[in-house]
Amino acid sequence: MKDRHLREIVEIVGVISIVAALLLVAREIHESNRIAVTEIEMRLGQGFDELHLRRATTPDFAKLYPKMRAPGNHLVTATEESQIEGLAQHLVDIYYSAQVAYDNGLLGTQDLEAYRQDLVRTLEQLPGLAPAFARISDSTPEMRAMSVFQPLRDVEARQIPTANDSPEPQD
Repeated sequence: MKDRHLREIVEIVGVISIVAALLLVAREIHESNRIAVTEIEMRLGQGFDELHLRRATTPDFAKLYPKMRAPGNHLVTATEESQIEGLAQHLVDIYYSAQVAYDNGLLGTQDLEAYRQDLVRTLEQLPGLAPAFARISDSTPEMRAMSVFQPLRDVEARQIPTANDSPEPQD
């Protein structure tokens, strides 16, 4: 009888230990996920910070912005066209990373919507980026299925001028 009672106590202690270990593992997983989400958000923010810093500290780069705001009013050199393409690619990389993070459960729906809205604002404020975005989208078909890039599909549907409709780059 004593052995049976002792065995029951050991089994109860064992079950409690297992439950406690599982709770500890769940807490560690939750903490790891929180850290991963924070790291993703910080890295995505750093991408935008790099652009803002470059614009503030690099006069040639800053000169692109008026040309992207009113693309028909300015001649764009081949070098500037390349810089615009690089800027568009940098932004695409940020939005693409946000979509991947969302798809992997590291960003919430509201966060992804914020990136999509940022793309909308970027296209509204800098319509000269639209042709570069279109070229990147054409060469990266997987972008079409990503919800963060819906604004690009909307622009294409409204038939915003593409690179072929823009003035020829000058050098």
